[in-house]
Amino acid sequence: MKSDVYYLSARTYGKKGSMARFKGPLALQKIGFENKIKPNNKVVIKTHFGALENTRYLRPSYIRFLCDYIKSLGAYPSVAESCGWGVPGAKGEYGGRANEKEYLEVALRHGFTQTTMGAPLLMLDGPEGLNYINQKINGKYFEEVRVAGRLKEYDHMILASHFKGHSSASFGGAIKNLGIGCVSKGGKTEAHTGKTFKFNFEKCSPECNKCIEICPTGALTRDKNNQLEFLEEKCRYCYMCNSVCDAEGAIDIGTVPREQFIYQMVDNAKGVVDYYGNDNISYINYAIDITWKCDCSGGSDVPFVNDIGILSSNDPVALDQACVDLVHDSLMNPYSILTEIKGLSLNEKDDWFSYIPRFDKNELNLNIEGVKSNHWELQLKAAEDMKLGNRKYHLIPIEIEKED
Repeated sequence: MKSDVYYLSARTYGKKGSMARFKGPLALQKIGFENKIKPNNKVVIKTHFGALENTRYLRPSYIRFLCDYIKSLGAYPSVAESCGWGVPGAKGEYGGRANEKEYLEVALRHGFTQTTMGAPLLMLDGPEGLNYINQKINGKYFEEVRVAGRLKEYDHMILASHFKGHSSASFGGAIKNLGIGCVSKGGKTEAHTGKTFKFNFEKCSPECNKCIEICPTGALTRDKNNQLEFLEEKCRYCYMCNSVCDAEGAIDIGTVPREQFIYQMVDNAKGVVDYYGNDNISYINYAIDITWKCDCSGGSDVPFVNDIGILSSNDPVALDQACVDLVHDSLMNPYSILTEIKGLSLNEKDDWFSYIPRFDKNELNLNIEGVKSNHWELQLKAAEDMKLGNRKYHLIPIEIEKED
């Protein structure tokens, strides 16, 4: 049976067609959001505040009007992200998101504050990314997923996702927002690297205590003989010890090929849905500013197709599939990176996610030769195989009456 996906075009003729104030709440209405919410319910909107200096994340006004809509129903909104991997104070592309304090500073610079949202802002996995719930699953690679622990504080979640490209998963939408955005700090790391976590203290310098000093739970210490020791029962799997370790081979957290990362991300998504319940999640994708770079990238590029609009569904797989299909049914932006890739035509539609730059063996490949990759389809197929949803859908366009 096909899943319903509602579609509101990015075209706007007047106030009634406002993408933020009108179309966002309407997209939620169409999937029965108002029947799920009761007065005094606590509703969390899971979105992405953007990495520092990224400019293509969702504009704060999109989320503010969702907060206002929730309040109009007598419920209480909060706006949430989750901690990035790595250590606080790190430099480079992924800096600025390692804990709540520094990520909310980035959020402030990007326009997300309690004042602009009219709602509290928080990290779903706690101030340091250590708050999680172990959810057992029968995944392709994972048997246990570290679901963000503060989810249990809320009656309902709106998964408000910026639909765009991604250099490892090919695209990022609802599935990625579940599998990366709704797990703990360590859950993100494990999606990218796997469950390997091994110590070889013989490689360590006797004078070095960096891992002990950074460990937030005391899982790394020295025994009575001054030898480094790992107390697994205390570990909250933040992997910050690996981030500060300078001794080659002392800590091994593994590495996985691109295909396995996608499956592990989907395993995580399955764990989140199994824990929280799909009936307690409303999915909305904003298919705008569709660049090949994810919001977690510290910098943005020109969108490779024009804005499409807002889509919503109770099925995250059908929602992402519909967004992919609408992107592939669009002509490329003549000023985007796609024009630098050989063999692509400005005048013909194509499977654009098959050609965007990607990570191959941990190196960014701009794919100038135009080698085709179907990793975007692998993500959707993996999610359907894990029974996260259905790739078959019924697209229902919502027409907005033009104003005189």
